[in-house]
Amino acid sequence: MTARSQISTWCGGLALAAGLVHGAFAADAVANTAPNADQIKRGEYLAKAADCIACHTVDPAKPFAGGYPLATPFGTIYGPNITADKETGIGDWSDDQFVRALHEGIDDEGKRLYPAFPYASFTKLSRDDVLAIKAYLFSLPPIQQKMPENKLPFPLNQRWLMAGWNLFNFTPGELKTDTAKSPEWNRGNYLVNGLAHCQECHTPRNLTMGLDLKRSFGGAQLGGWTAFNISPDPVSGVGGWKDEELVQYLKTGVVPGKASAAGGMAEAIEHSLQYLTDDDLKAIVTYLRSAPAVSDAADKKPRYAWGQPADDDAEIRGIAAVSVSSNASGGAELFSGNCASCHSASGSGVVGGYYPSLFNNSVVGARDPGNLLMVILNGVQRRGAKEETFMPGFAGHLNDGQIAMLANYVVKQYGHADTPPITPEQVKVQRQGGPASPLITLLPVGLAAAALIVVFILFSLFRRGGRRRSKPS
Repeated sequence: MTARSQISTWCGGLALAAGLVHGAFAADAVANTAPNADQIKRGEYLAKAADCIACHTVDPAKPFAGGYPLATPFGTIYGPNITADKETGIGDWSDDQFVRALHEGIDDEGKRLYPAFPYASFTKLSRDDVLAIKAYLFSLPPIQQKMPENKLPFPLNQRWLMAGWNLFNFTPGELKTDTAKSPEWNRGNYLVNGLAHCQECHTPRNLTMGLDLKRSFGGAQLGGWTAFNISPDPVSGVGGWKDEELVQYLKTGVVPGKASAAGGMAEAIEHSLQYLTDDDLKAIVTYLRSAPAVSDAADKKPRYAWGQPADDDAEIRGIAAVSVSSNASGGAELFSGNCASCHSASGSGVVGGYYPSLFNNSVVGARDPGNLLMVILNGVQRRGAKEETFMPGFAGHLNDGQIAMLANYVVKQYGHADTPPITPEQVKVQRQGGPASPLITLLPVGLAAAALIVVFILFSLFRRGGRRRSKPS
């Protein structure tokens, strides 16, 4: 499974049967205003900042034409076509319909959208910015491409249930400027909580699968991946990073001695963050620095502070055919045959971090080895402005037992000292897309409660209206 399909799995599972519904954006038609070149150019920048292409493109030759399958724990849904095609896309949508979709989560037919389309974040965008995005999308060639039917079981295929989800998790309204804060902070707030919707990945979920805002940016599970804590806590979060290191990471995906982006974060950098101006990246950092720190008592030191170089490679020199995995009898041999040629025998990587060091590495130093296993299984592919970073996946080359053996060696040599031994069963789970969220087992209860609340509210309003009409004049 690719990194993008993993992040998409999260989009489904942790955002309530996620998916960007077929036909994604909403009603109340009004005549559109003809866009100009400046508006289109600004819309292109905003669309990249919002990473629209990630969930709306399955074929790079057909950008924004939809069809991307979101494999969720509840079934499969497909990102819709948002090109200007009038039959299969949004070519007939008015400005008000488009704005309503992003601001209220309601499509052109009045149907509610699933919250994996992050309207809970996009509602904070200004109307002008939303219309600039629409102007950009409509400036591109329309592409005719029909979407497969979503495959969600009852009752998750009942969109009206989202009204209940909204009661608990959605506050509509554009973001207001905080005059007590600096312009840079306000811009960072707009980007982080609105346009770039960072909380959707980096904030854990509550019982109803909305964002747990008491632990904003405290890290969350995304299928097989973990979106790490990016709060300013110096141990559990990114408080030990310099500002310029955070900007560099957002721009390039790599900071030697700390981190190298993989999975969904690598894709966010490739498709979105690397295109932001330095001023916008600095604004993001400024805002994140001001967020409340979220700490975990189990964290003894930062993830990037673990590990040291290995010196055992000389001991296995001369062993026949260690590069053939079936002949390898231990983790050191598997590492020598599969990893050392790029990451070096000591695990120190190469200068500049193209092949990162395995010690002082936030993935290897995490207590949860999920991201490490996902990298070994799926590899890394990250295209930057100047170079492309590539690591092959070993899912088809090594079996679960071998990957467990290799990962245990890497963790022991370079990683977190308290990580429990990794088992082949863990590798199997990661290979299949990661563990199911414990919240999923509570979903039916949450949906039932939300449905009852909606029914009660509607019944109360109906009775109140009836009583008013029956009063004598």
